[in-house]
Amino acid sequence: MSEFYLLEVVAVRPTSKGPCKLERGEMRRVSQDRRFGLVGYHVCCPRCGYVTVALNGRDGMVITEDEEGGAVTFSEPLRCLFCQILIHVRDGLGTLEEDEHVRNVRYR
Repeated sequence: MSEFYLLEVVAVRPTSKGPCKLERGEMRRVSQDRRFGLVGYHVCCPRCGYVTVALNGRDGMVITEDEEGGAVTFSEPLRCLFCQILIHVRDGLGTLEEDEHVRNVRYR
């Protein structure tokens, strides 16, 4: 039986910074030009600082956003590739969830 632990709720802020310059809790839209549609988001993990990609349409992930792009929602939680925490994104807020896969590490 798996145990899940809700850690905290954090703001997930869209930004136009490049993926390598994202800070914890920031995310960057791909493509930046809204005329070309949504491919996904680069998300900087609020817990460890590692940047993981959320792709729209992959493994059941559906990403929705308001007209301004400030309130983003992921239909599925995103698992950080480095610390393995689950990041639920709903209306611009991220909820961090710990399960048996989470590693106690920091990227930066």
